[in-house]
Amino acid sequence: MCLYPELTNTVTEIKEDPNSQSCGGGIIFGVSDQGINYSPFARLYWVNPNTQEENLEWHIEADFTLSMDLNGGHVNNVSRYHYHNIPTDYFTNHLKIDGTKHSPIIGYAADGFPIYYKYLYQDTNASGANPTVSNFNSGYSLKTGSRPGDGISAPNGNYDGTYVEDYEYTGGELDECGGRFAITPEYPNGTYYYVLTDNWPYIPRCFKGRYVDNSFQISPNCPDSTAAQDCSTEEITANKNVFDNLKSKLNYKLYNKLNQLDFGSEYAASDITQIKIYKADGTLAYNSTSIKNLEKDFSLNLKTCYIQINFTNGRITKKITV
Repeated sequence: MCLYPELTNTVTEIKEDPNSQSCGGGIIFGVSDQGINYSPFARLYWVNPNTQEENLEWHIEADFTLSMDLNGGHVNNVSRYHYHNIPTDYFTNHLKIDGTKHSPIIGYAADGFPIYYKYLYQDTNASGANPTVSNFNSGYSLKTGSRPGDGISAPNGNYDGTYVEDYEYTGGELDECGGRFAITPEYPNGTYYYVLTDNWPYIPRCFKGRYVDNSFQISPNCPDSTAAQDCSTEEITANKNVFDNLKSKLNYKLYNKLNQLDFGSEYAASDITQIKIYKADGTLAYNSTSIKNLEKDFSLNLKTCYIQINFTNGRITKKITV
């Protein structure tokens, strides 16, 4: 996964892609701090009772069919233990998560963003000695009424949570992928992160990161990981004005690379809150609180570095090779 993930407005679902010829079996959402997969997608579908044909439009929720342990997990057909639901016993009895303080990081998603449990700072810009910690829920609810199926080719009956399609996103403090941008103990400047909740979908079912690595694909014939290439790609489409105020401050060769980076339509130069430049070994080489108020001139004679731009609504980090 990407060490410095990039937030986008594009949603990548974890369910299968029926149009894929080789690598469309779905995606593992992420991995826990213990190395256990968060993998809620179960590849279970409505089955026509007459023809035994699967209807890929109706996904059975794993908890209705599979036996889970106290941590919402089980072993699959290749002997791999993974979570379909909240690892309650581990969170409560081992990590001692009880709502008295902000959740620790309990894993990372396939796009690189951190994962927390439901106890979070209420204020996205939390400050002070004791910021308020609240219990967050997902923004999904059961649909009202009955399913449109005939009970043969597709399920009928009331929406009761048996199927993923029984739920709809109705809005809330977490987005449709169970994420938000806020300050956390590990990210005092804020980050986008995902949240495991005690209501459906428990583990999020989609991503907001730009790159979801092939190593998290469920299918056996997926290509090798491309993280090394994807996470350091220099996007060479013009967005020069973002860095005009840096020209007199940065080493010219480095500036020539910076002014070629594309930050996408979701970010604006006026929303930049901080710029950091890291050396290849991860040490901080420069830190500014504003693109408009750089405090000192300096020269960075670096062959390789990482520039991190913090915006009010996200963060982008790019690898630069001069």
